[in-house]
Amino acid sequence: MTLDERKKLILESIIKDYVETAEPVGSRAVVKKHGLKISAATVRNEMSDLEDMGYLEQPYTSAGRIPSQKGFRYYVDCMMEQENLDDKETEVLLHLLDDSFQEVNDLVQKIGHFLAQITNYTSFVIVPSVRLSKFKYLQLIPIEPGKALVLLVTDLGVVMHRNIEVPHSITAPELDLMGRMFNQVLAGKKITEIQRSDLQQLRDELKQRRKVIDHALEAIESLLDNSNEERVIISGALNIMNEPEFKDVDKLKKIMAFLEEETQLMDMLPESLGDEVDIRIGQENQAEDFKELSLVFAGYRSQGEQGKLGLMGPVRMEYWKAVGSLDSVREIIEEIIRKRF
Repeated sequence: MTLDERKKLILESIIKDYVETAEPVGSRAVVKKHGLKISAATVRNEMSDLEDMGYLEQPYTSAGRIPSQKGFRYYVDCMMEQENLDDKETEVLLHLLDDSFQEVNDLVQKIGHFLAQITNYTSFVIVPSVRLSKFKYLQLIPIEPGKALVLLVTDLGVVMHRNIEVPHSITAPELDLMGRMFNQVLAGKKITEIQRSDLQQLRDELKQRRKVIDHALEAIESLLDNSNEERVIISGALNIMNEPEFKDVDKLKKIMAFLEEETQLMDMLPESLGDEVDIRIGQENQAEDFKELSLVFAGYRSQGEQGKLGLMGPVRMEYWKAVGSLDSVREIIEEIIRKRF
């Protein structure tokens, strides 16, 4: 149902006040704070109509009104104007994303931290699997007597690593030589195209260092087996504790336990996302423990793969800021990945 302009104005006023205070909003407060050119009695009548239509709720007798989830949904779908990052915020983000990072993981961790800090909500970034990445290079790095680090880098800047055991007699130059031989065989291959025959070729070529090679190849096989897994990076989880809706310890424990299970969060989101920022308000979330939370999320492109990033907070969210921040950040992250990786 379409609301007339006066009802829209009153609904927006109540939403903005409730988001700010977490308290029911009365008619006099609406008139006084927002300078409406109508009487408090008229506002009360309009609020009563909005309640009958399901856009407002009255939590207590004689109390003011609060927006219902239906009211929030109408607002974000039909009225909301998103607030993108301003010039100062954008400058802070670009300064944060300087050239100091060497891989995509570093980039998205900084992005997640920035989103949590700028919005005061909990952020999440889902890093896509590396199944379409190509092998770039491998290094065998001595870390202490009897141990070395197998470092595998893809063309997207994703770094994977495992510690392996090596004979104490192996020197750093010998490890470097073996690393170069790995690179000759594997360079340019897609991660999923690296065949066990390629690894066997390396075993045959490096028989004199069979023990080291076996450990290194086992590490690579383990990395390949895990390369199809998406990873979730969560920042600002404790921001939820600052919201009055979650002062209940039992309620908070359930949310924190949910966040620790990465697959549950991934299962809540669509497999693929379009070009628009999506919003799920409270009861629209399938997971029972998320019925009092809202999710705002979007996809970003990374060399043909789709990652996801988003924010979670109370139903009483600043959706206009959350949507605008995600929209701005998505454009920036895609541009950086396109240029540097």
